[in-house]
Amino acid sequence: MRLLFFSTAHAWPFPTVLALFLSGALSLLSSFSPSNLQARSSDPEAKALFDRSFKKGDVEAARDLRRAVSIEPGYTDAHFRLGFLYQKMNFREEAAAEYKTTIAQEPCHTKALINLGNLMSDAHRSNEAIGLYKKAIHCSPDFYAGYYNLAIVEPSRRQSLLEKALQKNPDHFGSLFLLAQTLRSVHPDRALAYLDRACAVKEEPRCLQDLGQWYAEEGLPSKARKAWKRALYLSKHPVQRQEIRRMLQNLDRPSASKPSRDQQPPA
Repeated sequence: MRLLFFSTAHAWPFPTVLALFLSGALSLLSSFSPSNLQARSSDPEAKALFDRSFKKGDVEAARDLRRAVSIEPGYTDAHFRLGFLYQKMNFREEAAAEYKTTIAQEPCHTKALINLGNLMSDAHRSNEAIGLYKKAIHCSPDFYAGYYNLAIVEPSRRQSLLEKALQKNPDHFGSLFLLAQTLRSVHPDRALAYLDRACAVKEEPRCLQDLGQWYAEEGLPSKARKAWKRALYLSKHPVQRQEIRRMLQNLDRPSASKPSRDQQPPA
């Protein structure tokens, strides 16, 4: 999944970082309920099927939504929700078709634009994805997800796009984390600050593991230890837990990297 609307080592390769946060993206754009959708239907039976779909499992819900759009082909919200369920079940072609129908009926349906863009990006159709994300930004310039998803497929503009996403949603975990990784080699202090914020927003074991590593590299072993201990407490994965234990064991060993700054007096 992507932002469906959100590492084997302590220093993740950048493609792994992207894969981690691509998997989070669509859940954000598809996390809706009857209360925040305008169920715009003129047919009582179609609307009843739509409402009932929220109380069922994915397969049965999709069946009800197919009936709803067969009764009322112009039922935009039902097409969008059906597209989301197809995508969730990995029926990508069917999902794309429903999103396209949604956009045909409502050209500025921002969530459908972004979700379809994610599908295009996953299919390595980057130009189409970029066009969809840009249209989503044009339609909803104050919605962070368009900037975030566009940042993933446009590396040359990644920093500025992620900063724009954070202007719209300062606590978006994916944007904070990805911006930290983007800045790591050029602005390490800023990168560390963004990563610290990301881990504060969402105590994700992988984020905390990376945060501990960055603190260790900066000569701050007490902060590294704190981050790793929290990651160890939260992690449910045996391999990751073993790796974090090893990192904690190695923390106090002499290192040729930066000396500890924990005990240094202020300048």
